[in-house]
Amino acid sequence: MRNNTWKKAVMSALTTIVGLGFTGLLFSPTVKADNYPPQGQSALSSVNNVIARNSVNPTQDFLTVKLYQHQIKNVSAITLSFQNIPLLTFLDTYDQNAVESATKLAIRLDQLSQQSVDANQIIVTWNPETKDYSLKYQEEELVRMNKNIRLPDKTRNATHDALQATNRLRRLMGNAAPLKEVKGKPVLKVESKMANLMGVKNLRQAAQGIASWYGPGFHGRRTASGERFNQNDLTAAHRSLPFGTKVQVTNLYNGRSVVVRINDRGPYTRGRIIDLSAGAASLIGVRSSGVAPIRLQILN
Repeated sequence: MRNNTWKKAVMSALTTIVGLGFTGLLFSPTVKADNYPPQGQSALSSVNNVIARNSVNPTQDFLTVKLYQHQIKNVSAITLSFQNIPLLTFLDTYDQNAVESATKLAIRLDQLSQQSVDANQIIVTWNPETKDYSLKYQEEELVRMNKNIRLPDKTRNATHDALQATNRLRRLMGNAAPLKEVKGKPVLKVESKMANLMGVKNLRQAAQGIASWYGPGFHGRRTASGERFNQNDLTAAHRSLPFGTKVQVTNLYNGRSVVVRINDRGPYTRGRIIDLSAGAASLIGVRSSGVAPIRLQILN
């Protein structure tokens, strides 16, 4: 008799618990997590880019722009990529927040990319007072390039870098022809002499030949240098140059140039002297043609 009474009590308690749980499933209120971005807002995802390899911070994605957080000599930096091509790197300073500056440009580039923009109206001008460069659309200053806002694969020639950033944006925004000079920048005789001296100094390091490109089939694989191949990075394969060497590659068909870092070996097809990553090939018009005659100049 006691056993039957005990069993009935246990079964009654279980029935009550199950009933409450089932009711809770049916009638529990909708709960929304705090600070969860609704659809349509920009989301955050983990960094997966060689430029920001040492970063532990997220990268912010916009419609056409990605922002990668990383460090340059212990200084916080943001590299802005437009349509997966590195465009500019912003450094934190005492009076400039890299995230804010990069985000402002990212929003504006998203807006322009949704309009019928004439890419020929994208120019770069010289600012003699501050000795820096303004990247503009028509008369609107999009960003000012200086030592703290610069080309991701920068060289020692600031004028060259300003033109490179401008020409990348002109091409990606509307396939406009590359600019060859900065508006308002005077050509000084002393600069011309230095340029001539540099040309003579590096004459033996210059070469001409055929460039090809490689990408999708090798993406993620180990290169000859040991690092993972990223088809969107500005890298290249060469048969003999030391790994880490930076070279400027100029497409002789259209005059476009890109600076790449050697991190792989090849090409092994006769007559070809360099194999560009897909990202680098896109910048100078080699990806669409497959191969192109180029001039190769060693920078370091």
